[in-house]
Amino acid sequence: MSSSAILVAGAVSYNHLVYRSTLPLCEPSLEYHIAGGEEDDIAQLVIRPGGAELVAALLTAAAPRQGIHVSGPQSQGVITSCLKHTASCVCDLAVDDPISPARLRYTIERQRRIGQAPIWRSPSLGTSSPQPGSTVVILGSGEAFKDVEPALDFLQRVRPRYIIHQHTKPLASGRLWDLLRHGPLTRESVPEPDYLAIVVDADDLRANNIAISRALSWEATAEDFVRNLGSNGRLDTLVTCPNLIVRFGEEGVIHHRGRDAGDPKLYYHPRKTEGEGQPGCGVSMIETSSAFIAGLALGFANNYPPDIGKGIRYGMAAADRLSSLGFVHDTIDDGPGFPTDDIMQDLVPTRQHAAVTIPSARISSGEKWSIFNATTGDPAELARQIVTVGPAKALSFCPTQRFGDILAIDRAEQEGMRAVVEAVEERLRTQTSSPTSVGVIGPPGSGKHFTAKNVAKHVSAGRAVQTLVYNARLLRSNDLIAACHEIRDYIASGDLTIVTFENFESMLEPGSELLRDFLALMQDGIFTDNGHVRRVGSPLFFFLVNHEGGVEGGTFDVPPTPVTPTSSELRERVGTQPSVLLDHLHGILQVTGPNQGGLQDKAYPVRRAIMLRQILKERYPHLEVDGKMRVEEGVLHALLLVPSYKLGLRSLEKIISTSRLSGRSRFDVAALPPEEQIQLHVDGRIFMSYLRSPRLQPALRERLAQGLFETYKKRRKEMCKTDEDRKALESDRSYRDWDDLSGELKESTRSQADDIPRKLRAVGCFMLNEERSEPLVRVAAFSEEELLMLSEMEHERFNAERLQRQWRMGPRNSKQRLTPFLVPWRDLTQEWKDVDSVMVECVPRILEKQGWYIYRMKDEVDV
Repeated sequence: MSSSAILVAGAVSYNHLVYRSTLPLCEPSLEYHIAGGEEDDIAQLVIRPGGAELVAALLTAAAPRQGIHVSGPQSQGVITSCLKHTASCVCDLAVDDPISPARLRYTIERQRRIGQAPIWRSPSLGTSSPQPGSTVVILGSGEAFKDVEPALDFLQRVRPRYIIHQHTKPLASGRLWDLLRHGPLTRESVPEPDYLAIVVDADDLRANNIAISRALSWEATAEDFVRNLGSNGRLDTLVTCPNLIVRFGEEGVIHHRGRDAGDPKLYYHPRKTEGEGQPGCGVSMIETSSAFIAGLALGFANNYPPDIGKGIRYGMAAADRLSSLGFVHDTIDDGPGFPTDDIMQDLVPTRQHAAVTIPSARISSGEKWSIFNATTGDPAELARQIVTVGPAKALSFCPTQRFGDILAIDRAEQEGMRAVVEAVEERLRTQTSSPTSVGVIGPPGSGKHFTAKNVAKHVSAGRAVQTLVYNARLLRSNDLIAACHEIRDYIASGDLTIVTFENFESMLEPGSELLRDFLALMQDGIFTDNGHVRRVGSPLFFFLVNHEGGVEGGTFDVPPTPVTPTSSELRERVGTQPSVLLDHLHGILQVTGPNQGGLQDKAYPVRRAIMLRQILKERYPHLEVDGKMRVEEGVLHALLLVPSYKLGLRSLEKIISTSRLSGRSRFDVAALPPEEQIQLHVDGRIFMSYLRSPRLQPALRERLAQGLFETYKKRRKEMCKTDEDRKALESDRSYRDWDDLSGELKESTRSQADDIPRKLRAVGCFMLNEERSEPLVRVAAFSEEELLMLSEMEHERFNAERLQRQWRMGPRNSKQRLTPFLVPWRDLTQEWKDVDSVMVECVPRILEKQGWYIYRMKDEVDV
């Protein structure tokens, strides 16, 4: 049997699908009247096998394209009338949007699991024993089968090269596990553990007291996995498995190599967290784990050794497709069925999933880990890409979470917002009788209103909503009573009532008369009106507090989970004595805003870029052409990197709104408001310096300029063909040592160094002062096509610089500012074109000598 053979065995599930259809009945469908329904309210039933049979069917659909031979379990021949003895689950289906006019699509409205033990099924092997070399896929835990002897006999007869085992509860126990955990046997009957892959579900690990957080962030999931995987000693044989593959829904997978102690690898959907699935599809689709196993097997067939990374990507693609498609119309019996052909016939490793190595040693030592830092380069360069090409492309590898119109990138922001959202949603689900209170804290102009509005939008999830806004600074006792009555009236309508109290820091000042009333309102949902105690109901309160920063780097040290803060923490955050306020909040949202929060805040250009692009798209959509926002580089540099806006986001919006952009195809310097008006919102001197002359760090700039100059001198020397040429070169003022070079020529070379980042951006690259791995790809040299384009850019830069410094055409004479090279690139001689090429070609080497490297993002994720 060849290595392209895949044998599928193990647990077979039988899924009973109940649906309504106007199509004629066709066996093996069953027809029955729905209890309590009208006489013509008729449903139909089909039974679709899952588990091992579905895996075999999916692989069979992929066989022609993949060049594999599939042997599936023998069909049992289900007796449809024996629901009690065959059903694994019963699903009520609803017709969804059709895939095409001729094909119906079904989604699950309700699912009920039936507690039937799985049945072992395996391919028929005949009388002869297969030869080693095949891949065997086994689904289900051996201890769950009534009899494991058929499974043991099957494995002993097949003697496969590779084994893929979907391991289910109970984990790491049973006779089948004891046989499988050592790996397949070689021809010499020696176990080969590296050729065994065990697939488990994260919820099964959690059920075994492995504490792994759910959906806070992918970093939190990975950290919990690394720190807690070995916390249950009874799972030691599982933890030390050479290839443990843990599924976190359809959205994530961790590949743990317990035998060689290598760093695990996380495969994840950058735009989704565990359990999000496909929005708007009702109950989650069943059998996605079977689709994943089928895709994983493709990484084993025809691969020696197995390509597990490729198989995981195939598996995630297959599971994602099944989740997205749901059930489709089966032309054989006119009922709903699994879309095996749609999933597998053109299956390729998905570009929607990214991968990153988990730094287990750093995590074990207590270090916080960030995928954002691991998968992105220079924040300033990333910010430019966000504005120009959009966050979806620029942040394709970076996990992001969206809450309404808020795009959360930073891990702390994601975890804090997710924790608050889940706390609020839980209170709304349980229909508490008292208000739910959320504090939104940040400096003026940080976007607190925007945050509160979009968190409310997220948690309302399409429900009817009534919104009220009050300025706490203007409230008096009678005003608060009137506001409470207004809130009661809105709640009486049955809609979710969202109330925002802005400028709430005024309530926290010493001597505030209304703080006690607010605390009673928050804790018990009561207020007093003329001696009568009344209940306000269960609104969602947002308290917006202006505060200029905290004790660490200008930011608050807000915990990522909605715990009750201590009074000491409150005093650090607010500076007054309202510790009781935080005792009554159900969550705290920290809003940083567009300004730099301290020297350690390196991500402020990224936050600012997201805000800037959204403002431009909303107010001046004509600036976006073919998905690219047309903003001049100097303008973009100044807007993104000026350290502070005086009024935060309001100042950024004011600069944009007063720019002259109507009718313009590009946001250039001429469109900006006058410098005097800009001065109202930023430090004008710093802003204009960024606008006019984007520069490298002074020390780096000087070293790079010297490196470029030495390369130029070497090339000029190589161009000399005679002694006369060499003698003339020695007397050339541009050939002197760096220390003896004129200030103007030095500055010219420094400008050439300053232009390096611009050239790199032109070919999709950027520079970093540290070595990085995937998804960043190291660029050691430019391609011929890139080199030609960059050489022409260098000559254009040279021409622009010389013309600005009043140089003229003429024989070479730097003293008189004459040069023969003020001509278009096409008119330049090949000899001097080669000079420009050499000056560009040397850039990677010069940067590396200074500890800097050129990278580009691996083009892999498509979102």
